[in-house]
Amino acid sequence: MENKKIQELYVEALKLVTFFNRPENDKFLLESNNINLDFKLFPLFVAISKLQPTTVQKLSKFSGRPHSTISRQLQRLENAKLIDTIVNAADSRSHFIKLSLTGEMLSDNIKSARIKTMKQTLNDITDDQQETILDSLKTLNRIILAKTTENK
Repeated sequence: MENKKIQELYVEALKLVTFFNRPENDKFLLESNNINLDFKLFPLFVAISKLQPTTVQKLSKFSGRPHSTISRQLQRLENAKLIDTIVNAADSRSHFIKLSLTGEMLSDNIKSARIKTMKQTLNDITDDQQETILDSLKTLNRIILAKTTENK
C-alpha cells in the first residue's frame, strides 16, 4: 500500500512538472498576455532572471543545453535589449549576464501574467483548499530538496 502512494505522488508531481515544462504553455502565457518574447527564448530568459548575475556555463549546466545553443540564444536576447553582459573582472574571457532594465520590466510582466493565470485557475477553490495545497507543496519541496542536498 505504501509503495502505491509513493508511486502516485511521483506521478502527480511529474504531471505538474510536465505542465510547467511544456513550451506550448509558455507560448499561451506570452500570447494571451500580449508579452513580446519568442517563446523559444522564454526558458532561458526566466533562468537568467532567477540566476542573475550568471554565466553561459551556469546557464548551460542549469538547462542541460550546449554552450553554443545558449550563446546563440543569449545573442538574440541581447539584440532585443533584454539582457546586459558584463566582462568578468577576474577572468576577461568570461562574462556575467543579467537582465537589462527592459528585461526587468518584461520579467515583472511575466510574473504578473503568471499570478493572473493562477488566480483564474484557482478561482473556484476555497481558501482552505488553497492552504492545503500550499502546505503540501511546501512539505514535498522541503523533503525532496533536503534529501537531494544530502546525497550530493
